[in-house]
Amino acid sequence: MSEVRLGPEDAGRTVTAAAGDRLVLALPETPGTGYTWQVEELPAGARVVDERCEQSSSSGIGGQARRIIVLEAGDGGALRLRRARPWLGEEGVNERYEVTTVVAR
Repeated sequence: MSEVRLGPEDAGRTVTAAAGDRLVLALPETPGTGYTWQVEELPAGARVVDERCEQSSSSGIGGQARRIIVLEAGDGGALRLRRARPWLGEEGVNERYEVTTVVAR
């Protein structure tokens, strides 16, 4: 089992993973504004195994952070996230992120 690391620069790409690999997404967010990343759609058979927010050691209150989302790759397909204020529903979305995963057997 290995890890496939993904960041903002991978948006729109197709990534290949081996069966059993983990996808590790690291996306910038500013949680103090209320805008956080949430999973909208997972590839078939994929599941979130860890999710956390890592604060930058150089930022104070309201500073930049990274949302880390770790997935088991599943069978491949679309992975969609949205950065939003969750309590506002669709109106609160200010960015979307998508990658397509292909799992080699």
